[in-house]
Amino acid sequence: MAQYLIAGAAGYVGSRLARRLRAQGHRVRGLVRTLDDDEAQALAADGVVVWAGDVTRPETLVGIAEGVEYIYNVTGPSILEHDCWRATYIAGNHNLIAACSRSRSVRAYVFTSNVSPYGDAGDTLVTEDTPIAPCCEPGRVIAEAEQLIMEQVRCHNFPAMILRVGTIYGPGRDFTEAVQNHTLPIFGTGNNYVPRIHIDDLLTILEHIVVEGQPGAIYNVADDEPASLNELYEEVCRRTDAQPPLAYPLASALRAGLDPAVVQLAAASVRLSNARLKHDLNLDLRYPSYRTWLDERLGSVAPLLEAVVIA
Repeated sequence: MAQYLIAGAAGYVGSRLARRLRAQGHRVRGLVRTLDDDEAQALAADGVVVWAGDVTRPETLVGIAEGVEYIYNVTGPSILEHDCWRATYIAGNHNLIAACSRSRSVRAYVFTSNVSPYGDAGDTLVTEDTPIAPCCEPGRVIAEAEQLIMEQVRCHNFPAMILRVGTIYGPGRDFTEAVQNHTLPIFGTGNNYVPRIHIDDLLTILEHIVVEGQPGAIYNVADDEPASLNELYEEVCRRTDAQPPLAYPLASALRAGLDPAVVQLAAASVRLSNARLKHDLNLDLRYPSYRTWLDERLGSVAPLLEAVVIA
C-alpha cells in the first residue's frame, strides 16, 4: 500500500479523499490547521495520521513529506479571504514543494486549482491549451501559483500536475437545495457556462491521477455536459415547485457593495472540455451530467418557470 499526504485534509474534499484512501488500506497523513478541529479528530479516529501545520508556515512542514509517495494540495481560502490568497496559493505551494524536495520518495504532487485563470471565455470550448486571461485578482493569484509549480516541473523535473477543477457539488454542497432556498442568485444574464464536477467523480479522479496522469500536465476537471446557469437552474425548477433565482445585473450588484471578485467569478463563462482528462485516465464519470444528479435527487419533471430579473 502507498503513503499519501493530503494538505487540507479537514476540508470538504480532503476529508473525503483521506477516508477513501484509508478504506483501500493506504497510509494517509493529513495536514490540518489544528488538532482540536472536530474533523481532524474524526480523521484520526479513522486511522489518518494527523499533522498539525500550515502551508503558509514552512517551519511546521519540516519532515512532513518523509516517506510520502503521493501528495495532494487541496488547500484553499474562501473567496472573501483576500489577505489569504497569495499566502495560501503561492507561498503555500512553494513551501509544500520545498518540503517535498527534502524527501526522495515523492512520485506525484497534485494541486487542485480552479478555472478562474481562464477568466471569461464566453461560449468558446476551453481546453488546457486555451490561453489564460484571468479577469479578477483571485484568478491572477492562482495563475501565478500555477506558473510557480510549472517552473519547478521544467527546472527541477518535479512530478507535479495541476487540476483546474470546476464547481464541486454533491452531499453537503447540493445546488438543488441552494436553488430551492434562494441562496444562489444570478449575476448578469445567467447565460454564462459554469463547469461542475460531482465530489464522487472528483475523488475517483484524484485517486487515479497520481498513477495515470502525466507529470507536468494541466487537466480540466468537469463533467461531460457544459451547461449555463440558466439551463441548470431552469432544470431544477422544472423538477420542483421552487421559484427561479433572482438575476442581478452586474452593475447593480457592484453598486450594492457586493465583493467585486465574487461578482466577477460568478458571472464569468467557462465552457470546459474534459477530453484530456478522460483520455489519459480512460475514465467514465458516474455523474457525466448534472442531470444525472437531478435524476437521483429530484426525479420527475415539473412545469418550467421563468427567471425574475431585478433592475
